[in-house]
Amino acid sequence: MKLTTEITVTDAAKAYLTTISGGAVGLRLSIRGGKGCGGNEYDLKPLATVDDVDVGDDVFPLTDVLGLYIPAFDMLKLFGAKIDYIEDHLGNRRLDISNPNETGKCGCGKSVTF
Repeated sequence: MKLTTEITVTDAAKAYLTTISGGAVGLRLSIRGGKGCGGNEYDLKPLATVDDVDVGDDVFPLTDVLGLYIPAFDMLKLFGAKIDYIEDHLGNRRLDISNPNETGKCGCGKSVTF
């Protein structure tokens, strides 16, 4: 299913994701269970060919040729999320996922609880 308003991806995040895609046909954003002290981690991987795209994935278009693919089951946990690329006051840059479905985060901010 093509996504349009279910998640928000800022222009800064689109530019960053396009830069790191390295010629991939898309990027898969999934939630990996059993990771970190929060129990779940966001995972972002490039999809090298169209054969790597799962027909059940939801897709959010980043550009005319690049999509953000999300497994349908994980989309339920990402509904309403905002993906941004931010720089803090120290100059650290990172992809930031602000997700209203999270019930907690670990101290390092890498793992989350749903």
